[in-house]
Amino acid sequence: MDSLDETGKRKYISWPVIALMDFVTVIGFDDIIYNFQNQGLAVVSDWVLLLVLFVIPYEMMVGHLGSVFAKEGGGLSSWIRHTSGDKMGYITAWCYWVVSLPYLVDVANSTVISFAWLFKGRALDDNEMSNWVFALFTALIFVAFIFFQHKFANSLQWLSIIGGGAMFVMTILFVIMTFAYLGEGRSVATQPFHFKNFLPTFDMKFMMSLGLLIFAMNGSEFVAPYVNEMKNGPRDFPKAMYMLAAMTGFLTIFGSFSLGVFFNAHKLPDDLKMNGSYYAFKAMGDKFGMGNFFLYAFIITQALYMLAQLAVLVDGGARIFLSDTAKQYLPKQLTKVDKNGLPINGYWLTTFICSVLLFLSSTLPTVNDIFNQLLNLN
Repeated sequence: MDSLDETGKRKYISWPVIALMDFVTVIGFDDIIYNFQNQGLAVVSDWVLLLVLFVIPYEMMVGHLGSVFAKEGGGLSSWIRHTSGDKMGYITAWCYWVVSLPYLVDVANSTVISFAWLFKGRALDDNEMSNWVFALFTALIFVAFIFFQHKFANSLQWLSIIGGGAMFVMTILFVIMTFAYLGEGRSVATQPFHFKNFLPTFDMKFMMSLGLLIFAMNGSEFVAPYVNEMKNGPRDFPKAMYMLAAMTGFLTIFGSFSLGVFFNAHKLPDDLKMNGSYYAFKAMGDKFGMGNFFLYAFIITQALYMLAQLAVLVDGGARIFLSDTAKQYLPKQLTKVDKNGLPINGYWLTTFICSVLLFLSSTLPTVNDIFNQLLNLN
């Protein structure tokens, strides 16, 4: 269903907005935290390799396919359906949707963590919230999001503009402050801070971490279902991919370098995967004598970013699964759309399955274990 403005004219999505919608699904500050913990300073070189060998070719292919099938509404499922037949299109759509579900739970968990930081100003203690309460809050995030999406048209685009834009600005700020810190001749947390420590070691640990590196940088095809909502998709969709590749490269390479300045890569907190992004901005504020200013700026940014990511993942995944697969493979109720053209029953099915995953994970000992286990599952 087309989105119309007050004058009855169709509202198109511009390519910078598409790029920001994609940015929130592809990469974030948390992604560089995970991999910094696994590989230390060497991850900077790994990001460079992956940018050249994977990200740029991958996003150029997505840009090309999106421009070729610019009138289709199912993104990846449309591409496969038109090149390999209805059955393969359906199988692709179903598999893509299913494997995204654990990540959706992970994102919803991270949203709860961001709100906990906002209200408490510190990491959540396991004694303050049981696993079951944590699971309940996460489920409520899903339900609140669906009602919000159903009630407000174009909320997905606005969340992406604000959340994605703010996250990239905060990354730029983090990098600028890092170089200002080094310019003052202050000490670096990771020692030794030599060139050879940035070089990758092609051992078993690197190979085992490669999957997480690729996982952190993929997802650009999530916005392909929106190419038919652009005024000139064949021309402008590839531009969004170019912008996305540049933003991804900046955040991963310079962001990881900056982490090595403020964190000792050889001695990292156990809960770095869950709270590392917040620790990074708190450390920056402490180094510059600005208290929690940077921390709270990032907390608000992270909350908006996570909500935007949740919006794109639920909506984009549902569109890939339901919008352009052969109807004979799907129950009729699943393909129903609301007044805004959203596959609302697909939303509810996604929420139900994610809630099951969430409550099963609540049997783990601590909230930190839940967070890490879901990340490992992804």
